[in-house]
Amino acid sequence: MFAPTGTHSRLDSVEIRVTFSGTDAAAAIRALAPDHGGARRHVHFCEALARSPYTPGTLARSRTTPGPLPLLDAGVTLRLRAGGGRGGGGDVTAVLSPCRTSRLTERWLDFRTDGPDSLRLCGDWSGESRLFAASFASDCGRTAVEAVTSGASEPAALFSGRQRAFLADCADVRVDAGDLTVLGPVHAARWTGVRLDHHEVRLERWTVRGSEPLTWFEISERVAPEGAEVVQASLTALLRAQGLEPDLTQGTRTRRVLEALVGRR
Repeated sequence: MFAPTGTHSRLDSVEIRVTFSGTDAAAAIRALAPDHGGARRHVHFCEALARSPYTPGTLARSRTTPGPLPLLDAGVTLRLRAGGGRGGGGDVTAVLSPCRTSRLTERWLDFRTDGPDSLRLCGDWSGESRLFAASFASDCGRTAVEAVTSGASEPAALFSGRQRAFLADCADVRVDAGDLTVLGPVHAARWTGVRLDHHEVRLERWTVRGSEPLTWFEISERVAPEGAEVVQASLTALLRAQGLEPDLTQGTRTRRVLEALVGRR
C-alpha cells in the first residue's frame, strides 16, 4: 500500500509518470512535445560513491545490498537543478522513495513550506509501481548550484539546515553531505501545462551526452489522490492509442540515468 496510514496521515497528491527511452523516447517527443524548445536546465545528482559497502550505522539499516549507488539503493535521491524555472533559479531536492511513514514524525507531517524550504508527500506511480514518496526541496539559487557543479564549492554548501534534519530523521541511511560525489550534467528540456485530450501534463526530456547520447522522455501528471487510478488508466490508454508504448520494465528513469552517469565516469 503506497498511502500513509495511522492517526495522522497526509497525502498531498499523486504523481503519475510515464517514461520512454531510446527510439520510443524519440517517437514520443515527435508526437507530443510542442514546437518550442521548452525550458532548459542542467540536472546533477549527488551520490556517496566513495562509501564502503558496509559501514555500521549507515547502510546497515537498509534492506538492500549496497551497490554502486548506495544512496539510491537505500531510497534516497539528491538532485541539483539550475536554470529553466522562473528567473532561471536553482534548487536542491532530497527525495525519499519509498518513504517509510513510520519515520515521519509530527514535525514533518505538519511541515509544508517556510522560506526556501518545502516538503511534499505524494504517491509516485509508474506503471504498476505505486510508492509513497517525500520530496524536500530548497531554493538555493543558480549561482550556488553552479558553484558546486563546477567544483568551486562542496555539495554540503547547498543543503539547508531543515533539509539536513529531515534526512537525519526520515532517511533509512545516514546522508553525510561531506561524503558526496556530484554526477552529471543531464541536459533537460521541460514543457509544462501541455494538454493531451483532457489531461494537463508536464513533459521532460533528459539527455546524457557523449559519443552515444542517451535520451529519456517522461510524461507526468499530478492529480488528487481520489480517482488517481482512473486518471492513470486514461492517460496510458491515450498514449497507446497514439502508438506510444510506455517503458514499464527497465527501472525508474532516475536509476537508469544515474547508472549511465556512473558508467561514463
